[in-house]
Amino acid sequence: MFDKPNQLIFYINVILIVFGVLVALVTGYVVIGLIFAISALILVYNQIRQNKFAFTVADLRKILTVHDTAGSKATLTQTQMTTACHVDNSEYWFRNIRAIGSITNFRVNHGDPAEQIKENDNYHICMKLPPELEVINGSDLTLSYEYEDAFTQTEGILSHVVDNDTRRLHLTVELPEGRSISSARFFCKHDGKEEALLPPVVTGQTKIEADIKNPKLGAEYCLQWNWSEEGFIKKLSRLF
Repeated sequence: MFDKPNQLIFYINVILIVFGVLVALVTGYVVIGLIFAISALILVYNQIRQNKFAFTVADLRKILTVHDTAGSKATLTQTQMTTACHVDNSEYWFRNIRAIGSITNFRVNHGDPAEQIKENDNYHICMKLPPELEVINGSDLTLSYEYEDAFTQTEGILSHVVDNDTRRLHLTVELPEGRSISSARFFCKHDGKEEALLPPVVTGQTKIEADIKNPKLGAEYCLQWNWSEEGFIKKLSRLF
């Protein structure tokens, strides 16, 4: 279950649990024995919890760049500091990728993905982890892809489903000049409920940012914005 360093820590904690129980039962130092046993038990629990997930993510940054005022061309770049909990982990899956329009040109660490699956309108992208990447010690993993006709409406959304134990999530939307932002909000969907979060930061009518520490596992965090209708002249110019 654990890599070698974790195995050693696990066995030491188990010995401490047994030692604490014996001290509490055999000697008169019941409180001291229980402190030993409970402390070691907590350490074992935390170790199992950490390794329950194949990976942990210290920092995940998702940047959506919309290139034109029509919202027909956009690029997303996701960068995350990722640590493998097991030395034998040889692949990482980016999951729950979806959009209203089409998504193309998936890239992982500037290379082609090892595997690409589409399931119920969700894409899942696999990245093989070469040994030299040393993800067991923490490494930046990058996913990028392109949107087509995904943000053509007056309402747009950038979302992220938390698949791994994550300490910090940062969402950014970069919009072109020429269509002002009328409103923006940041919220979370979890267990069928929607929870409003702190309002996002809007900069210069072209940039929206939201940040959260220790996002809930399994929750979907959404950065939603409304922007004005594209001008008639700009719509007309795209026809010629």
